[in-house]
Amino acid sequence: MTLDFTRNKVVEVEPLDDRGLSVLWRLKDSLLEAEIRMKVRVPDLEIVEAEARVSRYPYEHCAAVSELVKRIVGVRVSQGLRKIVRGLIGGASGCSELTEGVLECCNAVILHYTVPQIRIGERLAEQELLEGRRALLESNPRMAGSCIAFAPDSPLMKELGL
Repeated sequence: MTLDFTRNKVVEVEPLDDRGLSVLWRLKDSLLEAEIRMKVRVPDLEIVEAEARVSRYPYEHCAAVSELVKRIVGVRVSQGLRKIVRGLIGGASGCSELTEGVLECCNAVILHYTVPQIRIGERLAEQELLEGRRALLESNPRMAGSCIAFAPDSPLMKELGL
């Protein structure tokens, strides 16, 4: 017997204006067809609108995603996001596919801002890159010790002499 499974997933982030971003997530596979649309207000990255539609689903509990997704309005794309989203729309009474879709939308928002900076960094010489990181830590002292990259014994911190 031959089994086949296909999956297509697209996440798009479009700037609306100076006040926000529009995010579209679509998933279509052999079992599920779903779409999430979100609007995120900048600079605080608060989700101000959220809509979801599921045309085909393998689990009965995913039928009510249009109401379930409204729970994330007001959530900020920031620290603790995974736990917050899973608590609001995941779990036994939620839909795990919707949860993952929302988290992928939020990841796309983060990448919308970080990828251009990464590309700029790739063109810098090693010394310029170190000076930029040092300036970043000086302007944001709370970053020191906030993650593994800026842990006191990390290679980056040793390289910076901090």
